[in-house]
Amino acid sequence: MSILVVKFGGSVLTSESALQRAVAEIYRYVRDAHKVIAVVSAFKGQTDQLLRLAGSYTQASVSSATPHLVATGEMRAATLLAMAAERSGIVTRFRSAYEIGLIADGEHLNANPISIKADVLTRDLETVDLVVVPGYVAENAAGEPVLLGRGGSDLTAVYIAKALNDAGVNATARLIKDVDAVYDADPATVGDSARPYEGLSWNEALKIAFPVVQGKAMRYAADNGLTVEVAGLAKGYQTVLGGQTAYRKTPTLKRPIRIAVMGAGGVGSKFLERCLEWSDLIEVDRILVRDASKRRDHPLAAKFTSDARNFVRNDVDVFVDIGTGVSPSAELLEGFLKAGVSVTSANKQAVAASADKLRAAAKSSGALLTYSASVGGGAPIIEALKRAAAAGLKVTSLAGVLNGTSNFVIDQVESGKSFDAAMDEARRLGFAEPDSTADLDGTDVGAKLKLLREIAFPGQSPKHIEVGQITEDSLVIPQGKGLRYVARAYPTADGLQGSMKLEVLDADHYLVGARGEQNRAIIELDTGDTWYVTGKGAGAWPTSESLLADTLQIAREMPLK
Repeated sequence: MSILVVKFGGSVLTSESALQRAVAEIYRYVRDAHKVIAVVSAFKGQTDQLLRLAGSYTQASVSSATPHLVATGEMRAATLLAMAAERSGIVTRFRSAYEIGLIADGEHLNANPISIKADVLTRDLETVDLVVVPGYVAENAAGEPVLLGRGGSDLTAVYIAKALNDAGVNATARLIKDVDAVYDADPATVGDSARPYEGLSWNEALKIAFPVVQGKAMRYAADNGLTVEVAGLAKGYQTVLGGQTAYRKTPTLKRPIRIAVMGAGGVGSKFLERCLEWSDLIEVDRILVRDASKRRDHPLAAKFTSDARNFVRNDVDVFVDIGTGVSPSAELLEGFLKAGVSVTSANKQAVAASADKLRAAAKSSGALLTYSASVGGGAPIIEALKRAAAAGLKVTSLAGVLNGTSNFVIDQVESGKSFDAAMDEARRLGFAEPDSTADLDGTDVGAKLKLLREIAFPGQSPKHIEVGQITEDSLVIPQGKGLRYVARAYPTADGLQGSMKLEVLDADHYLVGARGEQNRAIIELDTGDTWYVTGKGAGAWPTSESLLADTLQIAREMPLK
């Protein structure tokens, strides 16, 4: 298990509206197979505000009530981040300082951690991808809240990483700041002449990295032989404290990545909203819609166009396809790729129908073809299969619940609702389209399974795939069992076999654990290992999260023109 202990401070969490940027950072790590512990500070200025409030009543520095009040800032930010992560499909658990047994000793406003229940965190991460904990606050031996000094969330993150490593778990502390590195001078003062470090020895870091990193946190890490990463949101580089002192040679992103988008419906609107959150890194150049005269109140209405004929141009870095059906998505994807523009698509029908053409176009031009959002929504199944292929591992079996809409309906029927009521609820929540035929007859799952098996079993095509449909009469769930619409692919001596149908499974089966709109996959490898992947597979939030992750990944990996 690889764990990142990621700290988000007030310089990053400037307000509640900044929470989703932190979620995007977390999702980036989750889809790269890291488990994440997020250590969260109060929103910017909140701690100072609460200390002033305490001081207006009593002498805050000596009052035993002060830590109780100040801790509410961390609790609010941390719990809201956990909820935002759940909304985007990340399997999440919130833990308080009491629940993880974080004990500190010393002054009640400037204590030092002395123990933690690392096993609570490791057990949590066996079943979830993210654990969120408040930073800056702990308890003393008497069970009273104490604070860890200004910037104490840095210390909490470093202390947790050390405790996990001591417990035999590979953990790295990564501190997310409002700067992308530690510099040899303040960039705000000297501009581009400030040079970023790739690494700093602890001797050097202790001299120049404060106040970017809390002094107590650095001293603790240095004394215990830890390395600590300092990075900015969405960046592909960092400064490693405790490493070898060297300046960074990796070029920085000098301008926002320019994108063209097709689609401004439910998912499209949410994705565009997310792009506005990232205006420092993403610039929306144009948006293809059916009728550009509608929705003139949209904040990006000036970017709307209905001119599909002239939409493909190489003046952008990424084309984001949020269309439906094969055409015109397939033609636009191929056109942009041929023009050297990287693409990301949430349209599984278009990508599955034109996969060979799209791969050929990408190979010819050197552009990137990504389509993580087309399968699994927020469940990073494609990433898991690509990771296996990159490591030279052979997949021996693939099974998954791949349609969030149908799974939501099955779950609702299992809980006692009628089929029609379950469909109505799915449409009301935005999980299902008015015409949900493709979700129920295997069409949607078939396109997704095709994309997955082409990665898992390259060059192999099944002669026949058994396909079942979901109807009111088919949803018969034996007592004590679970029912799921399962897609499978596995090689045999007779060739690749595949199926997509309702299956009765044991109640404790991993796929039965996919509740509501959640997707899950089981990937068995020739090493005997089994990988499990989960996340929300339907809805605007998880799908837009995946699209955003692909877009930011392209920005990190592709040199911008």
